Order: sequence, then structure tokens, then C-alpha cells
Amino acid sequence: MDTDDNSVPASILLYGTAAVILTIGMREIGSILVPIFFSIFAFLIFSPIVHWLQRKKVPGSISVGLVIIFLIIFAIAAVLLVTGSLLQLSTQIPEYQTQLTSIFENIERYLPSSGQYSSIEGILRDVGAFLLGLTVGILTGALNAGTTIALIVITTAFLLLDAAGAPKKLEREIEDQPVLLLRVREFGRSLVDFILIRTETNLIGGIGTAILLLIGRIDFAILWGFLTFLLGYIPYLGFFLAAVPPVLLALFKYGAIGAIAVLVGIWLINVLIENVLFPSLAGKSLKLSPSIVFLSLFYWGYVLGGSGALIAIPLTMVVKMILESSDNTRWMAKLMESGSKE
Repeated sequence: MDTDDNSVPASILLYGTAAVILTIGMREIGSILVPIFFSIFAFLIFSPIVHWLQRKKVPGSISVGLVIIFLIIFAIAAVLLVTGSLLQLSTQIPEYQTQLTSIFENIERYLPSSGQYSSIEGILRDVGAFLLGLTVGILTGALNAGTTIALIVITTAFLLLDAAGAPKKLEREIEDQPVLLLRVREFGRSLVDFILIRTETNLIGGIGTAILLLIGRIDFAILWGFLTFLLGYIPYLGFFLAAVPPVLLALFKYGAIGAIAVLVGIWLINVLIENVLFPSLAGKSLKLSPSIVFLSLFYWGYVLGGSGALIAIPLTMVVKMILESSDNTRWMAKLMESGSKE
């Protein structure tokens, strides 16, 4: 009994030390891990399409080729969309800055001229400069991330080429270990289901946002819809990051009322996606507590940079499933689960 009690602090110290070492190591090779992780998740998204084509009697090599061609077209279209929009936006930034200055000058007319309010005026200008910088930073980051897309596409293509035979190979290797086979299947099914459902709901949210902005005649509506789709993988914070650029442009074009209307519209789409559509599709598949979800954003963002936040939830699910695979670490996985009763 005493031995078991004494082993608990030792186990915590051991696992904590291992986690710190692993974190430092992953951070050092983050530039290598990011394209690898994105390639694996892209493979998980597109491999069901390969299997579906095979069930329709399409030969394996042709089905993989069709999916790879679709992936390349999608990647090229995304890069062209972001690059073209960024170039157009860069030419209009001086105009937006002028409009923002005009807005703050109008606000200043309603503020008392006493010295105690000069700090408020400075704060307003700083906020405006921050929002403009944030908008440009988001787009510049997306453009810089596009430099790794070619590597991701190539790696995903090689993974897809082996997709048809992988399940059979895996079953042959572990056919004498039914428990391990069951865990591997459950692991893959849960992860793929989450990624596919998250991608589908993000796509609906991105299309809905783009349509809303097109109706409102907001500049670069398609780009903001794509940004909404992309940042939808970041829980809690993604919505606010995606809403900043179109709300700013609505402020420039229609004033405060227009900005509020766009913000409310995007918020309603987000509520529909996150509170109605996604829970109804995902069910209980995401058994992570909200605190773990939120903390995972900061952890994977620290380890892998901004790209880590996009795949923080799938990576955290992988960690949880790995912890569940051992009797010695299963208690850690339980701590990561949501406390709500089924």
C-alpha cells in the first residue's frame, strides 16, 4: 500500500519530466513537424474519398490520382485566392487608414477637449492601428504558410498512394492481437470522424459567411469566407479572429451600424455551427473538457507556432488516445474528459 502511495508522486514527476523534454524537442523541430502533421490530417480527410471511389469499382491508382488532382487544384486555388486578395488589399490599405483616421476624428468631436481625455483619443488611435495590423498580420501569416503547401501536398500524395493497402497490411500485422486491433480501429475512427465533421461544418460556416458578406457588398468576401473556414478549426478564438477584417471593412463602408450588423450576422452563423450543427453531428465523440480544449490552443501554439492552433484539437485527441492505451496512464486521459454526464 505504501509502495503504491509513494509511486504516485514518482510517476507524476517522471511523466512531467518526459512531457517537458518532449515539448522542448518538438518545439525545436516544429518547422519539420508542422507539414508532417498537416499531411497526416489531410490524408485522413481525403482517404475516405479514395476508399469510396474504390467501392465504386474505380481502380486504386486512378482513385488516388483523382483525389491528388483535386487536392492540388484546391491548394493552388487557395494560394491564388489568398495571394491575389493580399496584393489587392495592400494597395487599399492607405485608403483604409485614411478612412479610419476620419472615423476617429469624428469621434473626437464628441469628446471633451480637456487633457484627461487626450489619453482616450490616443487609446482609440492605438486600437485602430492594432486592428489594421492584426488584419494584415492574419493575411500575411496565411501567405507565409502557403510556402509549405507544396510539401504538404506531396507528402499527402505519397500517403494516399499507400492508402488502399494500409488497412490490410495493418490487419495482417496485428491479426493475433485483437485488443490492439480494436484500439487502433477505434482510434482511427474517432479521429477521422472528428476531422471530417469539423471540416464539413467549417465549410458550411465559411460559405455562409461569404454569402452574407457578398450580400452586404463587403470587399474580399470570398477571402473572408475562406478565412472563416480555416480559423474555424480554432475553438473559441477562431471566430473572433475571422470576424475582425470584415467588421473593419463594414465600419469603413457603412459606419458603426453596418459593422454591428456584419458582426451580428457572423456571430449568428457561428452560433448555428458551434451550438447546433456541430454538436448534433459530433455527438459525444469529442470527450475533451472545455478547459483542456482552451489550454491545448496555447500549448500547441507555443510548440508549433500559429499553425499549431489550427490542429490543436486533433493533436490533443491523439495524446488522449495514446494515454488511454496504457493502464498506467489511463487516469490522465480521464482527467482530460468532460465532466458532463451522458
